[in-house]
Amino acid sequence: MYLIIVGGGPEGASLVDLALKEGHQVVLIESDEKRARAVLQQHDVTVLNADIADDQILDEAGAAQADALIATTNDDSANLMAMVLGKEHNIETLVTTVSQPHHQSMFERLGAQVLAKPERLIAQHLYHLTQRQDESDR
Repeated sequence: MYLIIVGGGPEGASLVDLALKEGHQVVLIESDEKRARAVLQQHDVTVLNADIADDQILDEAGAAQADALIATTNDDSANLMAMVLGKEHNIETLVTTVSQPHHQSMFERLGAQVLAKPERLIAQHLYHLTQRQDESDR
């Protein structure tokens, strides 16, 4: 599978790691030079140090062959731009995180799969792990 990931923060960098371990081809688009460099130092992956709104960046990233576009930034406007551009480039699978739950419907209208408030999901998972431990102690 060919994946384009927008955002090299903790979620995006972890996603790059998972995808590469599964043997997928990955291109990362990251606007922050320091983050882009950090991902590049950790992984053998194409990293484009650019803003998603930059002209032709998705073409440069290989949108024509992409199976999925995944936006993981903390900025809903950047993620929304990624989804709109992904749709314009006919990328079949669009996935994004959403920081502000009231923005979720905008993403869904585009046909994007949405993970709203990922920090809440992480907190729930951590909490459930403590509950399993508590049950095993009984």
